Amino acid sequence: MRITRSLVMAFALLALGVSSAWAQTRQITGRVTEEGSGTAVNSASVSVVGTTLGAITSEDGRFIVSVPAGTVSLRVRRIGYQPKVVSVNPGLNDVAVTLAKDVLQLDKQVITGTATTISSRNSANAVAVVSGEQLNRAPTPTIENALQGKIPGAIITTNSGAPGGGSQIQLRGVTSIGSSSSPLYVVDGVVVSNTAISSGLTTITQASRVIGTSNQDQQVNRIADINPADIEDLSVLKGASAAAFYGSAASNGVIIITTKRGRAGKPAFNITQRLGQFSLSNKLNLRCFTSAEEAAAAGFDTTPFKPVCNDFQEQFYGEKDLSYETDLSVSGGNAGTSYFISGLVKRDAGLEQGTGYNKQSLRINVGQLLGSKLSVKANTQIIHSLTERGISGNDNANVNPYTVFSATPTFYDLVPVDGVYPRNPYLGANGDNPFQDRDHLHTPSNVYRFIGGASANYSLFTSVRQSLEFVANGGVDQFTQNDKLVSPRYLYFEPADGLPGTVVANNSGEINATLGASFIHKFVPSSQLFNSTLSIGLRQGRRNFNQIFTAGQNLLLGQENLDKATNITAFETRTLVKDFSYYAQEELLLLGERLLLTAGANIERTSNNGDPDKFYTYPKLAASYRVPVLPRFVNDLKVRLAYGRAGNKPAFGQKFTSLAVITEDGISGTRPSLAFGNDLIRPERSTETEGGLDASLFDGRALLEFTVYRKNIDDFILTAARAPSTGFTSQVINGGSLVNRGYEIGLSLNPIQRGPLNWISRTTFAHNHGIITQLPVPAFNTGGFGLKYGQTRIEQGRSPTAIIGRDGRDSTFRNAAGQLVTRGQPGCGLTDPVATCGAFVSRVDRLRIIGDATPKFTMGFSNEINVGPLRFTSLFDWRHGGHVSNLTNDYLVECCADAQGTMGDKALAEEIQRLLGLRSSRAFVEDASFVKLRELALSYQLPEAIYRRLFSSASGVRLELSGRNLKTWTGYTGLDPEVSNFGNQNVSRYFDVTPYPPSRSFFFSISADF
Repeated sequence: MRITRSLVMAFALLALGVSSAWAQTRQITGRVTEEGSGTAVNSASVSVVGTTLGAITSEDGRFIVSVPAGTVSLRVRRIGYQPKVVSVNPGLNDVAVTLAKDVLQLDKQVITGTATTISSRNSANAVAVVSGEQLNRAPTPTIENALQGKIPGAIITTNSGAPGGGSQIQLRGVTSIGSSSSPLYVVDGVVVSNTAISSGLTTITQASRVIGTSNQDQQVNRIADINPADIEDLSVLKGASAAAFYGSAASNGVIIITTKRGRAGKPAFNITQRLGQFSLSNKLNLRCFTSAEEAAAAGFDTTPFKPVCNDFQEQFYGEKDLSYETDLSVSGGNAGTSYFISGLVKRDAGLEQGTGYNKQSLRINVGQLLGSKLSVKANTQIIHSLTERGISGNDNANVNPYTVFSATPTFYDLVPVDGVYPRNPYLGANGDNPFQDRDHLHTPSNVYRFIGGASANYSLFTSVRQSLEFVANGGVDQFTQNDKLVSPRYLYFEPADGLPGTVVANNSGEINATLGASFIHKFVPSSQLFNSTLSIGLRQGRRNFNQIFTAGQNLLLGQENLDKATNITAFETRTLVKDFSYYAQEELLLLGERLLLTAGANIERTSNNGDPDKFYTYPKLAASYRVPVLPRFVNDLKVRLAYGRAGNKPAFGQKFTSLAVITEDGISGTRPSLAFGNDLIRPERSTETEGGLDASLFDGRALLEFTVYRKNIDDFILTAARAPSTGFTSQVINGGSLVNRGYEIGLSLNPIQRGPLNWISRTTFAHNHGIITQLPVPAFNTGGFGLKYGQTRIEQGRSPTAIIGRDGRDSTFRNAAGQLVTRGQPGCGLTDPVATCGAFVSRVDRLRIIGDATPKFTMGFSNEINVGPLRFTSLFDWRHGGHVSNLTNDYLVECCADAQGTMGDKALAEEIQRLLGLRSSRAFVEDASFVKLRELALSYQLPEAIYRRLFSSASGVRLELSGRNLKTWTGYTGLDPEVSNFGNQNVSRYFDVTPYPPSRSFFFSISADF
């Protein structure tokens, strides 16, 4: 606290020591309008170049600003418009300013600190800024879905097709071996949770063969709660060079969300109604039998053959119920007050009957000026969601629908008749029927959430040359998630464990609280050689998580309460994490605002560290320079270089040796667990250097952005073996390093802008390659289901996402001439049937790299074409390379002795059986390249004469037809190459195990402004 008091005193002395003598000033009035239309531009920033003075335009675009005597220059900025500088002579006291539309977003405000921003024209980092309009071109389940294909350097993957979300964003490659992969999310200055809480589904499916929770529970991460329609813009800080300000929470990058606010003017209402549906977009090729003989040869003769081919997938996942979304908002204000209020009611119907995602939310954002020095803002949101995702993913209880489909001939009827569900004789005595499970096994997840934040800005001192401002902010993010899973005892699969009937109650809660304060000092000397912005402050954070899990087995008939079960399992998890940091940052604009120099540091401690009182430093250095002499076709060229460090804090409890409960002779007690704590554990470190250039070309009709980076990850948190003589088996340690190298390209074009026709095209490209450069523990395999299906191996000199396995090259045969041959030699090619090689002699299982989960590159192509009132938008997402382990094929193919008995495609089965005969892991590891048509939308702005007849008070009505994930081009043989059985994690997320199938969506929307 002594440091804190010293900071406050230093700034107070600075304010007192500054002369309060003002130079002679005058007032300038003016009006800002849109070029071409003459429409008033409100809320535009008008600043006096070379001073700290400025003003904001009113509802009618007018402003009044005090300026020094003499000729001055006014800089006028407004998001969505190109900035403009106008010179005002001493005798002129009223000016008119016109701003041109910024269709390519050449000038964006990039966040650099708690309350500081800088123009993208000077920014030294490649920060992606996505506007709310770009985010909401087509209805999407979650924010992550809306970002797919729009951010270079971001791999955004949906884990399955289940409603309600469940997605991962990975920025610039792997950032940890065993820690979280999620970026830090900040909404209006409040750190919000993106926790993915496991429901306990594995208790029913036995995916992990435990009574409890598992990362195979098909979780939903909580950023899905945020309403995309409330977002003004979203900034993505991809690496440590931009995100160092957030310290040990920023190794995975930071996503900063700014929600909409009101502006001066009369109340503006908007209502948007969307109606649509989700439909099955891809199916597995299940086999149809043509005769009883064929069925018998495949082993399916338990029931009489019927000359029918039931489409199980269409029967089960063919629901097309109505989905809808209603958004209502009102905003407005006056010179001192602003407000924005919005409400949402949403339902995404699932492909499976009884599944879906329901959400309701209410947001209130207000701002108030109190006198001329103090402004306060408050943001609150209340959210409720109810998610039903059914059963999907890995299971060992024969309850997943695709598990059943893979073992049931398509001539057998599974659909219930008059409420009677046929028992499946092809799954043994307890043969399951997925339609019975669909109708009677329930998996609701209820979430209630509150996000609230407030900030206060107080102007301590303002003069022509400098200003001092105090900023205080804080917020709370609190939610509860209640999962109640009920599997009645009469379901056919339930008696298999001897305890029919299962109920799970998993109640979780989390509170994230943040509090911060900072001083911001701006200074421009009379020589105007530089502009200085110094910010210094402190921040405190607190995260409290609590989970109570209870499972009951042998549940009485007709009951859902836990006390009506006889076999009870329960556990509780409680964690508390405290963070505290100081930060300081200096930004200098020199050489006529062409050169930007930035230096800063965040000094932080956290209770998760081995030493909770030790501070770790996360520095930041950056520079950018706008080249003054350029060719005629180049309007602006900026070169930039940035360096920074961020971290990934240890998990709660890793520094402790926990106690394990034991029972001896009927007496309960405790003993130390086998994992030894480490009181020296420290955060993983991410050190990044990035450089690049940004060029505005052809009178602002093209924008090129190029970035190259190197990101070093050091001090991994790893598990190391301990000598058995110590009484422990393992301990977490710091050690090892990883290097990510990559480059990103963004190209925005406005090739046609003529009359009513306007075409905007954006292309993104990104490539990343990571390699482990040091590893202090022996190489190890992690994740997955063993080498048969490929597995991630963490080993020095290899990619952290490389997939190793057997590739069948090491089998030896004796050919017809009596010679020994191996795979790959003449007459025994790698793709030849095994029989052509001769008699099998021996096999040596050598492990080789057979794939890599990371794509070779990603690209996005978006287009927007406006022709008068018509607007057409499209988005293609291309992911080239990357591999997936397709265990779903194992269900369809390896169920039988040979390809004859497959329930899948026979040609594919023959190839898989051939590779399995060689013990080759390539049987299941596939290329996961794809191109997806992510978004397609066509909208029409109704003529005033028409919408006035429908809504007399309306100021505009737009009709829209949109679709999402309409088409996928891929060679992948599974349902969707975009999949992860193990949810969100940095590595080992490439497993496809009977997921909820993918969908495409169509929506019709009508949006009216009043």
